[in-house]
Amino acid sequence: MVRVRMANEWGIAYGCSNAIARDTLIRMTDTSSTVRSLRRVFRESIVARDLAEPLASFDDTAALDTLREFMLDRPLSVLGIRHKGVVAGLLHQDQIDDRPINEQMLPLAEVAVVETTTPVQQVVGLLDETSFVLVSTLGQPVGVIMRGDLEKPPMRMWLFGTITLFEMSITRVLQQALPSDAWRELLSPTRIEKAEQLQAERVRRNQQVQLVDCLQLSDKGQLFAKSDELRKLFWNRSRNEIRRIVKELESLRNNLAHSQPYTQENWNAILRLAGSLDGFLSNQTEYVATDSLQPYESDEIR
Repeated sequence: MVRVRMANEWGIAYGCSNAIARDTLIRMTDTSSTVRSLRRVFRESIVARDLAEPLASFDDTAALDTLREFMLDRPLSVLGIRHKGVVAGLLHQDQIDDRPINEQMLPLAEVAVVETTTPVQQVVGLLDETSFVLVSTLGQPVGVIMRGDLEKPPMRMWLFGTITLFEMSITRVLQQALPSDAWRELLSPTRIEKAEQLQAERVRRNQQVQLVDCLQLSDKGQLFAKSDELRKLFWNRSRNEIRRIVKELESLRNNLAHSQPYTQENWNAILRLAGSLDGFLSNQTEYVATDSLQPYESDEIR
């Protein structure tokens, strides 16, 4: 049985066994160089060091009151503890008690530690299990990432780009599985009219786009939710679950677009995007040149 990968966590693309699915699979087959190009952008351009804050540290001989005052003044949630000049453990502000420092510090072996070049989606996965992640270089912790650090501009850019990859992926499925705007019968006249108005405005601006490109993300989610065939072939989730996922994504994108906080409200959506990135990357051939340093061949121009 052929499996089309679109999104690991989302369940898109299980059991492609009929002619439409096979044809879609052929059309969505990607070249390795295209995938490498996208991986370089999403897995290498924004990494752990872009989100980390410097890790402050004290010797294990320092006075406990000094450490408490330092953490409250900054404020800091995590503080490194040095033994003979090397960071050997941590103190967490919420867990400090009156015992000697070396007795209550958390050993590094019990802490999540990543390299400075670790992709952000791995950091997100770790932050779902722990409140902070250390960032190390040359074997020594030099930085720390909390959930709040995911609000930084590099992460906002990464999330917005990943949502775009997701929408591109489901748009391609709609174009290929329901050609000639066959999806119209699944949407209300009001939503179709909205899309037609947007298409007309884009045409007025000399932008040639298909009607499906003018649908809102929520409209595309509705198409998958209402179509038993689409759900069976490409997104093996219930109607309500698909609607909920798309709603979460729209909420996250709105908060990103308006520079609003999002890590607490949209954490589930962030986790889904991080877990599904590799699936999105493997389905974007037609949006990126095989090698951006080489011109497109004539038959690649659409």
